[in-house]
Amino acid sequence: MVMFEKSRMYGHRARIGYTSPPLTTEVFPYEFYKLVPEGVSLVVTSLAIVVRSKDEIDNSYDISMRAAREMAAAGCDLIMLGGVPINLSKGYENSQTMIADLERELGVMVSTSASAQEKAAAKLGAKKMVMCHPYEQKDTDRIASYAKHFDCEVLGMKAWGSPFNQIGRIPRDAALIMGRELMRAHPDADTILMPSPHWPTMESIDILEKEFGVNVMTAHQVIVWDALRRCGITDSIKGYGRLLRDF
Repeated sequence: MVMFEKSRMYGHRARIGYTSPPLTTEVFPYEFYKLVPEGVSLVVTSLAIVVRSKDEIDNSYDISMRAAREMAAAGCDLIMLGGVPINLSKGYENSQTMIADLERELGVMVSTSASAQEKAAAKLGAKKMVMCHPYEQKDTDRIASYAKHFDCEVLGMKAWGSPFNQIGRIPRDAALIMGRELMRAHPDADTILMPSPHWPTMESIDILEKEFGVNVMTAHQVIVWDALRRCGITDSIKGYGRLLRDF
């Protein structure tokens, strides 16, 4: 094999592996490269989620385990297992065990979307949340239930109403519109959470934090923050919220 200096690689600072739940992944890579500093690259495997059925979730869990092993073999610095429903499909305790077991087996850092959000909520001191998500109204109770792992009270929820396979078509200001509506209805909230890293959210973060004096956590921003910090990249990234700027 030809030897070369690592600085000549795209991912010379960190190569982040990500198992992406949607079979058709669109927004995540676009916003990833807007958020990360130069020298960080994305290694992505799309899973099998189209309508989020139980069979798709179970199949995606198995694919993500295979993908993690291949990402480790490819030399990724960290593997981020995406999709909170996939992460928690075998139970919360199993998800924690899974991380430890994979790290021990592969010799590579492993994280999940679920664990990254839990860590970010604690770091920001989130206690009273409002949540806006891209999916249909019927998904609201399921998504609200995740907050119990963050030790947070959910004051209000809003759903954009998109089918899973159409979330890439959601307008870029949808998160901003819903965030404003939620904060006007629930001014006691200290945090806005935007689950799912597969719809456009990054442009809303700073605006909402400045307008309402709250924390804004988006699943995408949180995944990037956790991956960078665990890889030892401590750059203060401005323009996308307190989490990436201050922690």
